[in-house]
Amino acid sequence: MKDLAKLLILLFFSSLIAPTLLAREMRYLYRSPKALLMGDAYTALAYDEYTLFYNPATLGRGSLVEFYPINPDFGVTNVLAELDRFDNFPKDPVPIADRILGFPVYVHAGATPGLKFGSFGFNMFASSTTSLVLQNAIYPQLDIDYRLDRGFIAGYAYSWGRGGKLEKFDPFSRSKKKSSMGYRTSIGASVKHINRQGLAGSYSLFGTTLLNEINSTGKTDIDSIRRALGFAKGKAWGADVGAEHIISSGKSELAFAASVLDVGGTDFKKTEGIGEVPDQDMYVNTGAAWRQDFGLLDYSLSLDFHPINQPIGLGRMTHFGFELGLPIVRVMGGWSEGYISYGVMANLWLIKIMAGFYDVELGTNFKEEQGKRALIYLSLLDFTFDL
Repeated sequence: MKDLAKLLILLFFSSLIAPTLLAREMRYLYRSPKALLMGDAYTALAYDEYTLFYNPATLGRGSLVEFYPINPDFGVTNVLAELDRFDNFPKDPVPIADRILGFPVYVHAGATPGLKFGSFGFNMFASSTTSLVLQNAIYPQLDIDYRLDRGFIAGYAYSWGRGGKLEKFDPFSRSKKKSSMGYRTSIGASVKHINRQGLAGSYSLFGTTLLNEINSTGKTDIDSIRRALGFAKGKAWGADVGAEHIISSGKSELAFAASVLDVGGTDFKKTEGIGEVPDQDMYVNTGAAWRQDFGLLDYSLSLDFHPINQPIGLGRMTHFGFELGLPIVRVMGGWSEGYISYGVMANLWLIKIMAGFYDVELGTNFKEEQGKRALIYLSLLDFTFDL
């Protein structure tokens, strides 16, 4: 554990003095909707259906059987924050281009059905994400990032100690016995297989790429156009590792965690297309969380620094999260890369519904280019019971 701590500290301070390189939105394999509404400060809190996409070590808390059969999530550009842009929308091409210039379009749909059995976890996943933005009024460039991922991920965690399980508050108990301090340490690993098809790049609207394709083939269908732009398919195996240390006492818990997602970077073997399949970069994440559970009410505070191995500033690495839970309603809030996020979830027994708003950094520097987004999450028929 000491060697791991030294490595994380070294990576963190190295990232602070690294030269600023071209950096865009951080593209993780999958993100938890709840985490996004909490500023994505989730490395030390990810013990829900998205555990394997954040930190496999948190499986070490497992003493339950959990099943999540239907859990789609959807994300779109938050047009409510840009209503002025669409007032009296023009009909001519030039003013239309002026209105949509620099307006990031985002569309996402996905699902991650999964199962946990104690310290073992398994998820299938399918995710379609498209980001578009038109830049440069004089020489228009269309930035495109499209990914369709399908696959599975499986992980296991080994833990030792007796902490990590919060006591539920009993208002009818007259016991004054104090709970002893508990400690639990977990290490975990996961493997995943990804089928990805995608397209990423910046394309001139006045360039000759599309024109040459149309002239040579005579085809103007969407498949021919995206093939000309570099659309490709590929497959890859990847791996993640993580560690977690928990200090718990009665109703309170303090957790420290770290994870390395896509160890060494996940490179895809191309199976179709003339372009390159967008690779999955390695991300090193660290986090801490404080949580208290009183039965009828619980809350958590979390802080993450991630990804600490990328050439970005400290502001972009910093993530704060807050959650307040009541019997039916949960409220989330956060701060990520300089932007506020917030949302609410209703838990109606076999149905969970979540909605909210969050922002991401689309540029290179801190608060340079804001992407405003909204999300909806739905979970049906999930259940949990003790082993």
